[in-house]
Parts: sequence; C-alpha cells; structure tokens
Amino acid sequence: MEVEKSEVKNKTVGEYMKLGIICTMINGFGRRGYYNTQEIGLGRELERQGHEVTIYKCVKKTGGESIERVKLGNTLSILYIPVSSFGAHGCLDTAVLSTDLDAVLCFADNQIFLPHIYRFCARHEIRMVPYIGRTHSSSGGVHGFAMNALFHLGTLRWFRRGPAISKIEEVRQELLQLGVKDVKVAPVGLDFSVMKSDFAAYDRAALRREFGLLPEDMVICTVGRMGPEKNPLDLVEIYQQVREQKPCKLLLVGEGTQSEDLKTKIAASKWKSDIVLIDRIPNDQIWKVYATADYFVNLCRTEIFGMAILEAMYYGVSVAALAAPGPSVTLRDMPGHKLCSSYEEIRDWLLAEHPAQEQLRESAARTVQLYNWKPCADTFLSMAVGGTNEHSGHHNILSSSRA
Repeated sequence: MEVEKSEVKNKTVGEYMKLGIICTMINGFGRRGYYNTQEIGLGRELERQGHEVTIYKCVKKTGGESIERVKLGNTLSILYIPVSSFGAHGCLDTAVLSTDLDAVLCFADNQIFLPHIYRFCARHEIRMVPYIGRTHSSSGGVHGFAMNALFHLGTLRWFRRGPAISKIEEVRQELLQLGVKDVKVAPVGLDFSVMKSDFAAYDRAALRREFGLLPEDMVICTVGRMGPEKNPLDLVEIYQQVREQKPCKLLLVGEGTQSEDLKTKIAASKWKSDIVLIDRIPNDQIWKVYATADYFVNLCRTEIFGMAILEAMYYGVSVAALAAPGPSVTLRDMPGHKLCSSYEEIRDWLLAEHPAQEQLRESAARTVQLYNWKPCADTFLSMAVGGTNEHSGHHNILSSSRA
C-alpha cells in the first residue's frame, strides 16, 4: 500500500535526519573517482548542515565485484554498488538501502528502474525526492523511443505523486506539462572543497610549461568526455580557423568514443604541433588546466548543466558555449563569457580581444554565490519534512554563501 505524504516520518527543518542520496546512472554522470561529482558535493553540504548522509552510487557490474563503502566525512559515506543495467539505466537492489532513512534524494532524470525504489520508500515511510535534469532520452532511434516509453509508463507516474526538484527552469516547465505538479528549481553546485582556492598564487608560466605550452601562448581548452555529443572534432576545426588568423594553442583533456578519430584529425592538422591532447589527468591536478587557459569552449547542444563550465568561470577562464539548457542559464549575466548560437560566434569570440580580468573576476564571484550546493540542499530538506521552499524560482533569486 502506498504511503501518502502525511504518513511520512514527521521531522522539522533543522532537525537531525538520516538521509540517502541515490544515483542509479551508470554513464559518465558521477563516475567513480571523477572530480566534482554532484552527489558527493550535495552530500558534503547536507553533512555540513548537521545530517548523516549515505550516498548509494551504482557502478556497472563487470563480474565478481562487491559493494565498497568509503567514508568521506564524520557522518558522510558513499557505497559503490555494482548493478545490472540497461544502457545508462542501473537497477539498484533496494536490499542495500537502510530502512531507517528519513528521506532520499535521487539523481533521477529519466531513469527507468526507479519505481521499485519509490515502492521501497513508501513501505518504510521514507520521503523520496527526485532531482531531475532531463525528461527524455538523448538516444535516437528505437532505443530512445523504448526508453521514453518505459519512463512514461513507470517513473513519470511516480514523479506525479510527490515533490520533485529540477536543475533548471526549462526542465521544470517540461515536468509541469507532463503532469508533475510540485516542482521546485535548485541549480547544480560546485563542491568548493575540491577546488584550488589559491590557484592565482601559482606561477602561470610554470604551469603552462607542464603542458608543453609557452608563457606567452593564448590557450584555448576544453575538459570533458570526447564523444559525439561534445563535438570535439568540430572544436579542432574551429581552432584551425582561429589559428589561421591568431597565434594560439589548443589544450584538450578527456577521452571517449571519438578519441581515436580525434587523434587522427589532430595528426592531419597543419597545426598539430600546437594541439595538446591529454586523455586523463589526476583529479587534484585538473585545476592546472583552467589556470593555464585563456578560453574554455563547450560545443554540446544538449548540455543539461555543464560542471566544467562552472569550473572554468570559477578559475577566471573566458567561456564560449553553444546555447543549450545549462549554459543558457549559467552564462546569463556573466560578464567576460559568451553564449553562442553558432560555431561562427564562437570563432569570433576567440578572435576578439580577450575580456578584461575585472569582468572575469566578477563572474567568478557570482559563480561562488549562485552555484554552491546550499540551495539544492535547502530545497531537498524542505521537501523532506513536507514544508514549503523559499528557493522556488529561477537561479538568479538564489543567494547563499560558500560556507
């Protein structure tokens, strides 16, 4: 029998709670060992506010693995749970979930294996709140059609029964149109505990030499998955057009399904000696990429939020990004950065005079103010106790410190 909201354990805002964060996605989202993962960033903020938090992170089962628990703080831990999956959709066995949790936030999107988690929470009087950045499959063809159909038949029906959080206003509007009545907006945040706050004190010329770059170089960079949705091959093409008119270097960091094609394209380029490709870099060294660069480029037209864009803004790197759901929000009113409608606009931004440092510092300060995890944590905690939420509008009304 399903549990109505009034039957969920009664708590008040500020009261100690045992909380869960669930991530069933087994694609690149929150991949184990990656930098600035969203579930860990949110978990740290909830712990900072005095709660006990367990993160249930699904990883792809390859055979023989067991669940591994890692302690991240005094009252924060993460479980890496090998699961069976269908595409990017992991199927979590609810036997691993604690039955005495007060509330659970699930990084949900359009995951199809969530109804049984909802039923588990209902049986044990646990408030379940989905955090949604996407309402439809990004895959095309039969696979995408099947995923969307399964989502509408299962997970969406549960979204309609209770409160939900969306990452951006555009997704909130989509959910309202789909019949989800109680949706609040809370943006993704950066986990500032893993950011290099004193990066400006380092010798930039020395950092550049670590990547084989010269102190006087104008450096364009990107950090992320080298797959077709990110268009890394097109970035090389744009770079070549810029390089014809302006001395510059290209620094690419990441790997993916197009890595080999990317290496082939670079090898055939007239400017191959000016292009640096690094497949992977230790998490504690990623800050050096941003500290080295003048520009960061994002060519993904389906970017839901863009953590790397936030990181680039934090480190004072001028961002040029194609218009997409995420960048259209995060680059709004951010001086020194450019939301572009075409590759030509990106090329023109890279060819123009570099933005003033004062503009980039202003945007960095706004990034810290707007894109930390406190608004999302506050929204979730409000829903966990069934109360109202003051952070119910667009990101530009959110105001919270980095503390």
